[in-house]
Amino acid sequence: MKLYTNPASPFARKARIIVRELKLVVEEIQVPREGLGDGFRTINPLGKIPVLVLDDGSTLFDSPVICEYLNEAGGGRFFPGKSLLRENTGHWRALTLQALGDGICDAAVARNYERLRPAELQSAAVIAKYMNAVNTGLDVLERTKFTDKVTIGEITVACALGYLDFRIPELGWRQTRPNLRDWYEKFAQYPSMQATWPAQLA
Repeated sequence: MKLYTNPASPFARKARIIVRELKLVVEEIQVPREGLGDGFRTINPLGKIPVLVLDDGSTLFDSPVICEYLNEAGGGRFFPGKSLLRENTGHWRALTLQALGDGICDAAVARNYERLRPAELQSAAVIAKYMNAVNTGLDVLERTKFTDKVTIGEITVACALGYLDFRIPELGWRQTRPNLRDWYEKFAQYPSMQATWPAQLA
């Protein structure tokens, strides 16, 4: 399998963590921030990463899909199963946390792209809208009761927090969210987290 990725992408990082946790054999192909040109759309018509190319040449894109496939391929338990005999609270909690973490990343990435525009074209209102989404999401996470259990939800939240530290360090989210800070500082010690810190592509 081949995973098209970028070391700064929080979405690709989720997949890279699962690859390492499940010891899957996956070739990581680094994609620069500006992409690989129009030819890349033959792999992903949306022109975005991550993309997973399977051994038969078929492709999967969008990080939730890729992560679920990798989890199943490696016999992982990052997606709690459904059961007819009990409530599926663990399953839906994991997916909701994943959606929240991805949503924070979506807003943070969009904010950063707005900040890359020429100063005279930037919109303070647009930036404020995206940052409001980030902060509202963080407030929900501060009230969330985390345990030692690791699902795709916890992985996604940790990737979102790492991305905020990397791209918006001035936010200082730890100062007002001690519960989230304490959980994240422990979670960040996993070897797969340490091995996938966000970085600029050399």
